[in-house]
Amino acid sequence: MSNKFNANVLTEYSKSYARRIASDFYQHHATISGQQILSLTPINQINLFVISTLSDKWQADAAKFRSPYFDFTDADVEEALRNFMNVVSQHISVRREHLEPLLADATRRTITMIFDPRAYFDDVLRSQPEFTVTADVLKQLVRYTKINQFIPAYILQRINGKPFVYVNQALGFLDEVFSQRAHELEHYDKFVALFSEKLPMDVAALLRSHVPDSIPGAPLRSFFDTVTEPTVPPAPLVAEAPTPIQTEDLSNGTAHNTPAIPPQEVPVTPVFASSTDDSAATGGAMFLDRTSGPDPVSPISQPSQLQDTDITQPVVLDRSQPEAATETKPTLNDTLRENASAEPTTVAETFHRAPIESVARSISLNQKFRFINQLFNGNSSAYNQAVEEIDTLNNYGQALDLISYRYASQYLWDMSSDEVSELVEILKRRFA
Repeated sequence: MSNKFNANVLTEYSKSYARRIASDFYQHHATISGQQILSLTPINQINLFVISTLSDKWQADAAKFRSPYFDFTDADVEEALRNFMNVVSQHISVRREHLEPLLADATRRTITMIFDPRAYFDDVLRSQPEFTVTADVLKQLVRYTKINQFIPAYILQRINGKPFVYVNQALGFLDEVFSQRAHELEHYDKFVALFSEKLPMDVAALLRSHVPDSIPGAPLRSFFDTVTEPTVPPAPLVAEAPTPIQTEDLSNGTAHNTPAIPPQEVPVTPVFASSTDDSAATGGAMFLDRTSGPDPVSPISQPSQLQDTDITQPVVLDRSQPEAATETKPTLNDTLRENASAEPTTVAETFHRAPIESVARSISLNQKFRFINQLFNGNSSAYNQAVEEIDTLNNYGQALDLISYRYASQYLWDMSSDEVSELVEILKRRFA
């Protein structure tokens, strides 16, 4: 659960609110129907959560009808069972002792969704079985979500018609929607007022710290990237008084003083040589008068013959050349996909890369034990399920996605280990 809340206060408030709502309703009714649940509280999200829970429980109860002694895949049986479930669903009738716990849970979930929507949807995605989020689950989530409905709707749109995505992919989509549309999150004030109509809500007691007026999205920059940045700009340098420089007029042999240029007034502007410039062709230095300067002479004891107009500009690095690309750390998929198209160089490599028809039959007994222990934490059932699922896939890309987004993340694989490398080689042979 989100650590934003005082857990005890949240639980007690949810139970008290449910008890107050149930008490008011059951004073005049023995049971409650589906239509009455939809208008039970002034907060529609709570009512929908109750309906959603009833639907899940009804689906679970219906699954118990599937006896191993009958063919439930027959078309007539499926239609009859579907009609039966639809008819029964039209006759919801819940007594108080059964409704009140559902109402308390729906209240707790609604409060979490209001004050910490990021944590709420994160928990929903992570709780999905088999480490996958199906399109049907997302459709149901959109259907039963009224507060910040755009969040599950965005994730459903991002899966782009696929039957499912892995949980960490869905969490990536969740990060996207919060970074792009956090300003659309509904404010909690109006819901606090609705709750307080039945039972006053103390936000300061409910939360560990007060919620800001706008709930920020995911940070766009890392704290560690900004920790070394100066918060106060450096003070400007104070120019020293110019000191006269004595120069010699070579034409008449007399000396005179020339005021020095203050350092801060000398513009340091990069001078780029064009392709037609003679200095660029010869590699000579660039001077202010666009000449390549005098030819070098051997050092002598006489004063320099350069005129004061031939002062060279400070050397400036040429930024016109492209800088070398910064080396980036390879991603998980990059690690798995590297050398996928490498050609075998020896007869032995050619033999070991020959296509195979089954992953399970191509893994040696020694490899199997090492894969189970090193990749699946000693869980042989998880290993068998993974191998069987890989054999049902159609291509190498699907196999990489499966082990990258599901098993490698679930079991925290060391992608540089020999076991992972051997498994990838087997996948290449399977889908060659």
